[in-house]
Amino acid sequence: MLKVYNFLYGVFGTAIINILGMFSKKIEAGKIEKFGGYGFKFLNRTIWIHAVSVGEVMLAGTLIEKMHFKNDIVLTTSTPQGQELAKNRLSDKCKVITYFPYDTTKAVKNAVKAINPEMVIIVETEIWPNFAHIMKELAIPLFIINGRISERTFKSYKKLSFFFKEVLKNYSAILTQTNEDAKRFIEIGAPENKVVVSGNIKFDITKPEDYIKHKYKLLFKTFKEKVIIFASTHPDENKSLTDVYAALKDEFENLKLIIAPRHLENVDNIEKMLSEKGILSGKRSEEASFDKYDAVILDTTGELANVYSACDICVICGSFDKTGGHNPLEATIWGKPVISGPNIKNFNYIYKNLTEQGCAIIVKNTDELKNKIAELLEDEKYMQRISANCTNAVEKNSGATEFTVNYLEKFNREQYENN
Repeated sequence: MLKVYNFLYGVFGTAIINILGMFSKKIEAGKIEKFGGYGFKFLNRTIWIHAVSVGEVMLAGTLIEKMHFKNDIVLTTSTPQGQELAKNRLSDKCKVITYFPYDTTKAVKNAVKAINPEMVIIVETEIWPNFAHIMKELAIPLFIINGRISERTFKSYKKLSFFFKEVLKNYSAILTQTNEDAKRFIEIGAPENKVVVSGNIKFDITKPEDYIKHKYKLLFKTFKEKVIIFASTHPDENKSLTDVYAALKDEFENLKLIIAPRHLENVDNIEKMLSEKGILSGKRSEEASFDKYDAVILDTTGELANVYSACDICVICGSFDKTGGHNPLEATIWGKPVISGPNIKNFNYIYKNLTEQGCAIIVKNTDELKNKIAELLEDEKYMQRISANCTNAVEKNSGATEFTVNYLEKFNREQYENN
């Protein structure tokens, strides 16, 4: 099966990548490195951490802060947004920040020669069959940390479990967020003795609270206003969500909006929709603030997690369409009430946890969303109660980072002693 995979990936995958690269800056970024052209070579062994994009880079930063390895760290990403954030935040902690190779034998082996890893740590879940096979072949320990499999992905992987069984046996260990994630990995073929439940590192994301809160309140000038955020919106949601804000604005004159599209190519359409409703909006990249605008469009990379600190109510989107929702924890750690739409299948376990602890609210539609926001705005004690619940939930669920670091360091120490 691996030979078939390599043939198909090598012939068709590479051709498709080259064609799409002509039309996509995202695919074209880092093309030389992705095909194995790394302009460096480490003589000493390194720790190779891979974080696909922005969210994973944030987690990698949390992990790196706690690690005690003496090795140099090499961090790879797959997207230009991930590269930008990694270089802005982690350049002082990583020896090299570059791109992850495509899953061809030549590209992967060139990456190994350049990076010279003592171990490879994949943040969350990227399963590359050829990469995993080569790591096993070269006796390089390979880990997935903070692993998760969404319901949709699980259904696809389950159909190919006969293939993934051969791939997943090449991993040294798979550390998962929840018992459900562990069960899914095992059902698609991971050896049961290699799957460990570690908890979710996102509960451990550190935040320089006082400084960040003050910084973003100053940037947006939000000391008097009430602010809601529509976070990670998708195209099919933007119209109904801007309708919600327009209706609330008629009722709450000082209500301000931050809207953060999941994909920045949607910024112009959002700006147009707001304008058609008579809502004056500006872009964060142009230093827009609430002394001039009612709405600010967050069109920058890597700021969303901290922008939550300037908000009063956080609406996590991708849940009012077919996307399946996005992770609410980056808002929860700031003690903010989280509201989500009905489609949360990608994060069912997390939302179950948060709703049970009184941190998150699930609404059926945007009409119910409007009413729930109004209810919160009218009841300060209700918001304070939710904020306290969030703080308690974060404290209760923390510790995954420490568990993960201890596991990796113990594995590394035992490997060294055995050799």
